[in-house]
Amino acid sequence: MHAMTFSQKLNSHTVPLIRLLAFFKQIPEFDRLNVDDKVTLIKFNLLPLLCISCTLSYKIETDQIVEVDSDVPWDSSVIQEVYGYDGYLQMRKIFESFVYIAKYDQKIIQLALITLVLTKGFSTGIAEYEPILNDGMAVYRAQNFYTELLWKYIETVHGPEKAVHIWGKLVTHFITWQTLHKKLRDNVQRNLVSTDMNELLPLMKAVFHF
Repeated sequence: MHAMTFSQKLNSHTVPLIRLLAFFKQIPEFDRLNVDDKVTLIKFNLLPLLCISCTLSYKIETDQIVEVDSDVPWDSSVIQEVYGYDGYLQMRKIFESFVYIAKYDQKIIQLALITLVLTKGFSTGIAEYEPILNDGMAVYRAQNFYTELLWKYIETVHGPEKAVHIWGKLVTHFITWQTLHKKLRDNVQRNLVSTDMNELLPLMKAVFHF
């Protein structure tokens, strides 16, 4: 359905977020983690990973994000409505940087998503205190495994010299996105009035920490 109100457009994030969550649940190292730790990682890391995930379904020809044919496409008007025009311009710049990598090799983005969802504290500046993990070492081992796998994949497929270049770009883009995502999230929270907040779906309330 086409979203009309601000809260409906914000709720339109729910479908791709659920698909992203389903992707993570297929990862054995993630699925075997402590249940409460998985909830913490999802609650604090899922939303900032959506932008990176969307690069995998971005259509350059139409300038739209479409995961499956039955979806209502996301375009710039929806993003501007949710995050504001200035936020959209800043988001587009970093988004295009990730799109460049995704078009070069989608597996780099997929492995990066797994690595980042396993990263404690990836989502910066949350007002709500992020809980201490029950089994932090298990999360660390899983994250370390996928970090090494990501590096070995890039090095094997693209060569050592190009691997260093790609790795540096990834880290730089991640840090830039962390900072920008905090500003965008704060802007959404300011724009939500009480009536809008009541219309938010439970998943959106959880990832926005309402």
